[in-house]
Amino acid sequence: MPRSGWFAAFSLALLCLALWLQPAPVHARQTPADAQAPHVAAASLEAGRGYVDKAQLRGDVLTIEGWAAAGNPSVFVTLVEIWLGEQSIYRGRLGYLTNRPDVVEATGQPLWLSSGFHLPVRIPGDMAAGDHPLRVRVTNGDGSQFDLALSGEAARVHVAADERRPSLKSRIALALAFVLPLGCLLLFLMRRDASSGAGMFAASVAASFALLVAAGWSGSSLPLLLDRAGVLEHDAAPFIGQAREVRRDEWLIVTPLAMSQRAQAAPFAAVNTLQGVYGQNMNVVGMTGAPTLGLAELARPAGWGFLAFDLRRALAWYWWFPFFACYLALWALLRCWFGIDWRHAAVLAVLAPGSAYSVGWSGWPAYVSFFPVLAALAAVRIFAASRASSALSWGLALGWAAAGFVLVLYPGWQIPLAYLMGLLTLAQLWNTRARLHWRWAQWLGLLVAAALAGLLLWSWWHDAREAIVALARTVYPGQRSMELGGYVEPWHLSKGLANLVMLYESSQWSIPSDAAGHIYLLIPLAVATLARLFLRRSMDAMVLVLWLFIAFVLAHMFVGIPEWLGRASLWGKAPAFRLDVALGLAQVFLLACFLKESQALQAWQTGSMARTRGMQWLAGVTAAGFAWFHWRALGMMPVPMQDWLNPALLALVLAAGAWLAYLLVRGQVWPCVAACAVWTLAVSLPFNPLWQAPAHVSLVPELQQALHAPVANVGADAGKGSHMPLVAVVSEDLWVSALPISGVRVVNGFFYDPPLRFWRGLDPQGRLDPIYNRYQFMQIKLREDLADADFEIRSPRMDSVILDVQPERFDFNKVQADFVLANPQDARLLAANPRLELQKTDGMRWALLRVLR
Repeated sequence: MPRSGWFAAFSLALLCLALWLQPAPVHARQTPADAQAPHVAAASLEAGRGYVDKAQLRGDVLTIEGWAAAGNPSVFVTLVEIWLGEQSIYRGRLGYLTNRPDVVEATGQPLWLSSGFHLPVRIPGDMAAGDHPLRVRVTNGDGSQFDLALSGEAARVHVAADERRPSLKSRIALALAFVLPLGCLLLFLMRRDASSGAGMFAASVAASFALLVAAGWSGSSLPLLLDRAGVLEHDAAPFIGQAREVRRDEWLIVTPLAMSQRAQAAPFAAVNTLQGVYGQNMNVVGMTGAPTLGLAELARPAGWGFLAFDLRRALAWYWWFPFFACYLALWALLRCWFGIDWRHAAVLAVLAPGSAYSVGWSGWPAYVSFFPVLAALAAVRIFAASRASSALSWGLALGWAAAGFVLVLYPGWQIPLAYLMGLLTLAQLWNTRARLHWRWAQWLGLLVAAALAGLLLWSWWHDAREAIVALARTVYPGQRSMELGGYVEPWHLSKGLANLVMLYESSQWSIPSDAAGHIYLLIPLAVATLARLFLRRSMDAMVLVLWLFIAFVLAHMFVGIPEWLGRASLWGKAPAFRLDVALGLAQVFLLACFLKESQALQAWQTGSMARTRGMQWLAGVTAAGFAWFHWRALGMMPVPMQDWLNPALLALVLAAGAWLAYLLVRGQVWPCVAACAVWTLAVSLPFNPLWQAPAHVSLVPELQQALHAPVANVGADAGKGSHMPLVAVVSEDLWVSALPISGVRVVNGFFYDPPLRFWRGLDPQGRLDPIYNRYQFMQIKLREDLADADFEIRSPRMDSVILDVQPERFDFNKVQADFVLANPQDARLLAANPRLELQKTDGMRWALLRVLR
C-alpha cells in the first residue's frame, strides 16, 4: 500500500478510537422524568448548580435567562442542551456569562459571581403547538453535567398554533418568484443569439410579481408595528430576515395610513374619519400614497391592490409594485434608446431599483423613478410612431405617467428626476431625429397625453384643493427655506462601496437610509469618456447631457448654487443629500452608453500593441486612483463609523472597486456591469425582511369590547355622525397608527394635512400658529410641572407637534375625546383627574379611561 494510503488508514483508526472513547451523549428524546432519577440528581449536585429565571417565546425565538455555575472552581461551563418536551432544540455554547451578585449572596459562593446568562434560540419549524415542559442541561469542561432548576414561569413553554407560519404553497410560490426570472435570464445568457427570449423574460418577471402578490409576501417592516403595539391581533407570518427600525416612515406612517383607508366606515373616502377629530384628506399623502375612490387613483398604481384584493395581497402589491414597475420600465428604455442586448439591459436595469439607496428607502426611489422613465420612453415613441394607433397608445402612457409623477408629492426627488429625464428625452430626440415624424398622429398622441394628465390632475385637485392650499401655507414643508446645497459630506460618494456595513449599522452619525448609496463609478467613467472622445473625436448629445447633469448635481452637493438659480430653477426645493436618486440613474445611462460601444473600444485597443499597453497602464492608474480617492474619503468619516470598517473589509471593498474601475476603462463594460449588479443585490436584498402579510388585523378582544361597550354619557356630537368612539392616545407612538388600521378613531396621529381646526379649538386667537401649522406627528404627553395652564403646545422639531397636558387638571373634552388610552404608568397619573374614569385595563400594557361629560 502507498505511504499515503497507510497514513489515511492510520488517521481513520485514530478517529474511530476517539469516537469510541468519547462519553455517550444524552439522547435527544430523553424525558424530564429520566432526569429526576436519584443517581442523576446526585451527580448534578457534584457537577454544579443553576436556575432558569425566565423563558420567553416571541415568534419562533425562545429566550432563556438565569445562571449556571460549575461545582468545581477549576473547570468552565462549556455547553448547554435545551429540550422542549422530548424534542432537542439547541446544543451549543451558553454564551458570555455576566455578573450575578444576587447568586453570590444567596449561595455564599463568591466564585459564582460570573454565572448569569441570556440565551436566545430558535425553535424548529415543526415544533407542535401546545404547552411543552422545558429542560436545560449544562456540561462542564471536565464532562460532568447538571440540570438547571426552573422557576414556575419557565417550567413550561407555550408554542402557539401553526397559523403564523407561511404555508408550503406560499414558500413554493416564493421560490418560484425568484427562480423564474433568474433561471430565464441565465438560460438565455448561455446562448450567443440575443434575437429571442426578451418576451419570455418579461413574462417571467411579470409572473414573479404575480406569485409574490398571490402568496401575500412582503418586505415591509410593518411587523414592528403589529407586534410591538401590544393592542393588535393579526395573522401575519414571519419567515426570514429582520424588520428595519429605520424604515419608520414606511411602517409607522405611510403603510398604516393606506391600511386605515379600508378600515373606515366609508372605505377609501377622500377624507379619512379615523384620522383626527375632523378627519384627514388622504389625497395629500405622498410617495406610494393612500388609496381613494377618486378618478386620480388611476395614477397611483401602488394602491390598486387595496381596491382589488384582500388585505394580505393588497399589502404585497403595495410593497412590490415600485421595484417591479421601475425595473421593467428602465429595462424597456435601455433596450429602446441604446439598442443594447436585452440580456445586458436586464442586468444593468437592476442597479436602480435594486440599489441599497432604493431598498433603504423602502422602494420609494424606485417608485418615483418609474414614472419619468416611462414618460420619457413614451414621449420618444410617440414621435417614432408611424401609425395613429401607436401614437395614441403611447400618448395614453405619457399622460398617465406624467400624472402619476406629480402625485408622488415629493419635490426633493421629483425636481432632479424631471430635469434628468426631460433633458435626456431631448437628447434622444436629437440623436434619432432622422427617424422621427411630425404628423397629425404625433399631434394626436400629445393631445391625448395632455388631456389624460389634465383630467387626472384636475380630479385630484378637485378632491384635495383645500388640503393642498392649507399645505402650501404651512411653515413646513410649504414654506421651507431654500436649499442651496454645498453641505454634503466628503465621503458621500464613497458610502456605496461600504454598503455591506453602512446599510446595517445605525448611530447618531449615520442611519441606514441616509448611509445607503449607489456604487459610484464616476471616476473610471470620466476616464472612459475621455478615451471615447479621443477615439471618436466627437461626443454625442446623450453623453454630453449626462455629464453636464452630473457636474451640476455634484456642484449642488459639494459646492452649492446661487439663491437666484435655486429659486428660478426650483432646485432650491431639492435637498442636496436627496440627489442620489437622480445621480444613480444618470450613472446607469452612462454605463448603457459605454455598454453599447464596448466592442468598438476593445477593437480599437487591440489594434496595436502600443494601444493595448497604453490602455492597460491607463486602466491601472485609474484603478489605483479610484482606490486612493475612496480610501481617503472614507477616512474622513467620524471615527465610530470608520471603526465599522475593519482594515481587512476596507481593503476588500477598495480592491473590488478598483477592479471594477479597471474593467470599465479597458472597455470590458459587460463584466463590470454584471459584477456591479451582483454586488448590489448581494448587499441590498438581505436588508429586506420576508414575511407573509396579514389577512386580518383587529384589536385585542378586551380593548375591542371596552371601546364598544354602551356608554351613557358620550356626547351627542362625539364622532360627528360616526358611531365610532374617539380615542386620545397618550405618549405611545405606535398606538396612533395601530388603532386606525383596526377601525378605531384617534385624536392624534400623523397629519400631512395640518389639523388647523382642531388646534384653533385650543388656540382661538391663532397665536401659536407658527408652532402647529405644519406637517406633523401630533403627540399628547403628560407634564406634571405645568403650573399656571392645563396644557401647552410645542414643536421640538420640524415635523412634530406635542400637546403637553397636566394629568390631574386637563379636560379631555377640549379635544372631543370619548376615551383616553394610556400605559399603566401614565394611567396612574391620570387617575386623579375628576373628568376621567377607568374603563378597562390589562394590568400590564394599556389602560382605557372614559372621558366624563
